[in-house]
Amino acid sequence: MSATLLRLGLWTMILALALYVIDETFPDQPIGDIISTSLLTQIMLVAGGAIAAGFLLHFFGKGAAAVGKNRCRVCKTPIPHGAIYCRAHLRNILHQEDDKTHSTRLRR
Repeated sequence: MSATLLRLGLWTMILALALYVIDETFPDQPIGDIISTSLLTQIMLVAGGAIAAGFLLHFFGKGAAAVGKNRCRVCKTPIPHGAIYCRAHLRNILHQEDDKTHSTRLRR
C-alpha cells in the first residue's frame, strides 16, 4: 500500500510538472485556459499528500512488523522468525505432501 501511494504521488507530481511546462510554453493557446495556477497548486498538494502518506505508511509498517510476533498460520502460536508453521503443523503438512507425491507406498 505504501509503495502504491508513493508511486501515485510521484506520477501525479510528474503530471503536474508536465502541465506546468505546457502552460508556460503555450500561454496564448486554449490549453492555457484549461490549466490554471490554482489547478496546478491543488494537483501538487494532492501529490505531496500522497507521498507523505506513503512514507508514513512505510515507516509505521516497518515498525509494526518489528514489534509483532511471527505466528503459526494454523494455531497462531508464536514461532521463530522466518517460519510459517509451528513444528507440529509443519510435520503434518510435510507428511501430507509426502503421501501425495509417493502414492505407491504409505509412510508412517
